[in-house]
Amino acid sequence: MSLLKNIFFIFICILSTVYIPSRVCAEPIPVFVSIVPQKYFVERIGGDQVKVEVMVKSGESPATFNPNPKKMSLLSQAKLYFSIGVPFETIWIDRIRSIHPNLQFVPLHDKVRKAADHEHDSHHSHSTGDPHIWTSPAKVKVIAQKIKDTLTLAKPEKEKQFEQNLQAFFNDLDILDKDIRTILAKSNNRRFMVFHPAWSYFAEDYGLEQIAIEHEGKEPGARTLQKTIEEGKRLGIKVIFVQKQFSLSIAENIAKMIGATVREMDPLAEDYLGNMRRTATAISGALQ
Repeated sequence: MSLLKNIFFIFICILSTVYIPSRVCAEPIPVFVSIVPQKYFVERIGGDQVKVEVMVKSGESPATFNPNPKKMSLLSQAKLYFSIGVPFETIWIDRIRSIHPNLQFVPLHDKVRKAADHEHDSHHSHSTGDPHIWTSPAKVKVIAQKIKDTLTLAKPEKEKQFEQNLQAFFNDLDILDKDIRTILAKSNNRRFMVFHPAWSYFAEDYGLEQIAIEHEGKEPGARTLQKTIEEGKRLGIKVIFVQKQFSLSIAENIAKMIGATVREMDPLAEDYLGNMRRTATAISGALQ
């Protein structure tokens, strides 16, 4: 009887060495991202090899966000954290590092922002300080490549799958770029007005001028407000674009003063490709 027990024990040990590692390898990589569009990017490349959690959910603002205890607890299960340079990260990344020292942080914005800042040294630009780099399909390609490289390091046996997914995503981004250019070509006027300046990189990519009501995170004072109203009237602005994460009252007041309407555009939407096409269509309509 003891011999049978020993044989059974040895059999269990052999099974554990054969099956447990393969089961661990089969499990998706637990990933955390800061904003919803990143979730889409990581899932496009990682597919079934990733399980993605988002810090700032739809409708929340990355400028004022504070993670709750549940989010902090979920972080203990993550292997990777893809940051992207949104405001809340400035305070919280260091805090998260101290609580979860084994969590690997991968900044997706460093090369993109450095290249953009270098480019801006030679001429005036409105995108300095704007973290919304993902509103540029061209810059999303750089972001996607870094995601692919990082996932490959985490799961080298899945490199071919990640590369195929990356190329499919690149193809979709190329089609998106052509569609946006076609949509925007329907109008000659190149200016549009927004409350929060979230579309700087989009504007630069497509030769547009973004006129912002808010500057450096601050609502306009009486003098600036008057100048904005005068500029809106002079340029014949018919639409002011707003985000649901910000107060609408100032934009609505300006809209009344210049005879414009208020319309929502959300740079934080998960449906990235569809949202970017809707944005181009909305701006093109405003440019008529």
